[in-house]
Amino acid sequence: SGKPFLGICLGMQLLFEGSDEAPGVKGLGFFKGQVRLLHTELKIPHMGWNKLELRSPSPLLEGAEGEYVYFVHSFHAEPEDRSIITSVCDYGMEVTASVGRGKVQAFQFHPEKSSRVGMRLLKNFVEL
Repeated sequence: SGKPFLGICLGMQLLFEGSDEAPGVKGLGFFKGQVRLLHTELKIPHMGWNKLELRSPSPLLEGAEGEYVYFVHSFHAEPEDRSIITSVCDYGMEVTASVGRGKVQAFQFHPEKSSRVGMRLLKNFVEL
C-alpha cells in the first residue's frame, strides 16, 4: 500500500518466509529467507545490550553506528538478499539486527527498551 511499516522483534521475523520456531508455518514472505535458531556458544535466549554495526543505509538508523540496543530473542533472520540487512551485531556469531527495503523496515531488537537511541530510532520512523 506504500504505507510505512516497522516490525519489531517477532514483527521482523514474520516478514520472512518461515521460521525454525514453527516448522511448516508460512511467514508473510515479504522478504525471502528464513528465521533460524541462533547457533552460538553463548546463552540463549540472547537477552541484553549489544552494539549495532551498520551494513547498508537506512533512514531509521541515522546516528546509530556503534550504539547499544536491547535484544530478547533466540532466533534471527537469514535473508536471501543480504543487501536488505541494515545492521548486525555480534553474539558469538553475526546476528541480523535490522532489515529494510523502502518503507518496510524492521528491528530484531527492542527500540522501546533501548533508552535514548531507541527513542531516536522510533522518532526516525515517525518522520519517515
